[in-house]
Amino acid sequence: MSKQLLSRATRAVAVTAVTLTAAVGGTCQAHAASPEDHPIEVSFNSAGIQAPDSQKGGLVSFRVATDDPAGRQLQLLRPHDGVTIDQVLHDLAGSFGQDRPTAAAGIRAVRGEAEALGGALVTKDVHEQFTEEIAPGPVYLLDLTAFQADPAHPVMKRLDLVGTNGQSANQARFDDGMVIERDESNGPRFQTEDVDHAHLAYLVHNESAELHELQLRPVVPGTTEDDLRIYFAGTAAGHQPKSPFTGPATGLGVLSPDHSASIQAHGLQPGSYALLDTVPDELLGFSHTDLGMHRIVTLQ
Repeated sequence: MSKQLLSRATRAVAVTAVTLTAAVGGTCQAHAASPEDHPIEVSFNSAGIQAPDSQKGGLVSFRVATDDPAGRQLQLLRPHDGVTIDQVLHDLAGSFGQDRPTAAAGIRAVRGEAEALGGALVTKDVHEQFTEEIAPGPVYLLDLTAFQADPAHPVMKRLDLVGTNGQSANQARFDDGMVIERDESNGPRFQTEDVDHAHLAYLVHNESAELHELQLRPVVPGTTEDDLRIYFAGTAAGHQPKSPFTGPATGLGVLSPDHSASIQAHGLQPGSYALLDTVPDELLGFSHTDLGMHRIVTLQ
């Protein structure tokens, strides 16, 4: 491991109480047989989701791609024991509404009914790979883009994780930086460390009590945090301010509290980006972006 990477990891550990040796992308050396070298291939578009029917559980890696020019979002869900996927989808649909109390109740119900295991926001130019530990059992791959457009006809695929591959987070590739999703006194926030290159892998950890996602959306060069705050204040008030965004989002799907995943984009261009979380707040129903969960990063 290079001194540069070791230095980055040391700084990353210092900014959070997360025990990285128990999370994906810890400070352990990569293992030659890492599943990241043989990911589960997932492709999806308006025709549906193409993915295997079964795979080994444990440390698993998904490589996600689409040919949809507008981009698409894939979300992994695992209902808790005694909860059906239909119930989870019913409440998830409720979280998309404009009525804020209904949105808050819907997303609060989803958090209690299922594990949100991340996913990927991809475009025809950017595919992504995300890696995490998932125990054996069924998971559902949901086309969240299609679901938001038509909740009555969900597009999803069941993937059965059968047994384990005997691999843990200790065998994941080394992550180059990290993003912590956390609760602060002034609201939900992103905390970042060494998020500065378009092609590197990053550990994302949700240490909040709520569900969070990590969208990465290109912005006009020179865009500031104040610009984002003013923009989202305007949209929350029902106005249509000039958008600072120059393209579709990529990034990691929704994670449950105390969950981690490693994410790496392929084809992402250097430039200025906004980290965003559009998941509704469980109490207020506003998007977390409206409550200040956004951050500008510059990727080389």
